[in-house]
Amino acid sequence: MVRPIRIVTATLLPLALLVGGCAAKINGGDPRIATASTGTSEYAVPVASMLARKFNTVVRQQYDFSCGSAALATLLHYHYGLPRSETEVFTGMWREGDQAQIRRVGFSLLDMKRYLAENRLRADGYKVTLAAIEQRKLPGIALITTRGYRHFVVVKGIAGDNVLLGDPSLGLQTVSRAKFQAMWNGIYFVLNSATEVGTQNFNAVRQWQALARAPIGSPFLDPLSQQALTLSAPFYRDF
Repeated sequence: MVRPIRIVTATLLPLALLVGGCAAKINGGDPRIATASTGTSEYAVPVASMLARKFNTVVRQQYDFSCGSAALATLLHYHYGLPRSETEVFTGMWREGDQAQIRRVGFSLLDMKRYLAENRLRADGYKVTLAAIEQRKLPGIALITTRGYRHFVVVKGIAGDNVLLGDPSLGLQTVSRAKFQAMWNGIYFVLNSATEVGTQNFNAVRQWQALARAPIGSPFLDPLSQQALTLSAPFYRDF
């Protein structure tokens, strides 16, 4: 059974708002804590590097070719409460997948589907619109083309003209609807298991927090064929 994620919203008090001409310093005992004093009171606020914040809810890929395993680990960990390391997912997809095919073109959505099935989770890829994703409110994996390379990312939320992506190589980022649609092939890979958990963690405050902004359905229909899922791999090229 999938354990729901409990979303906790934390509000940090900016040091610049502390009264009394305070001076902030990094605590020598723990570089993740900044302390400041107003003369009568002392405050301790957790701090993190910009890079750490960018990967706050994203599993960072360790290799040039491992965006698929990192994207799936991100989806499972931060949207379904199923912590998986990139190494675990990579090893599992390799073990269950077509290894000769993986060597040639990298992991595909079909490899993800097989891995999830082995873990008793149902998943499929669908040909959908961005509007359908926004209406259904379900996080998923999309294959995009950027700078001539094909790359897996997690769609974490949509707010207004902004699409929030969990990019295994860049961390959290937002792109406009027009830019995302220009990069995306229109295929969206989602879990069909525990969808209520997924919807709770689509557009969740925690997913947007690292970017210091907050976000202002109907089910998908026919799943894609296995052949279509196989073709959705980063190293296939469009002709």
